[in-house]
Amino acid sequence: MTEEIERLTVARASAHDLQKVAMTEGMRDLRADGLTKAAEGQTSVQEVLRVAV
Repeated sequence: MTEEIERLTVARASAHDLQKVAMTEGMRDLRADGLTKAAEGQTSVQEVLRVAV
């Protein structure tokens, strides 16, 4: 957890604000990460779509 995310969490920031900062700091959402793994052959697109709706 970065210092900025920790600061926002302690300040009880909204989920939207936390997500914006996390994405700026390099976080990838579950679907994007899953699709990358599907392209690498680690899972299937069907599995990603089933889990990351």
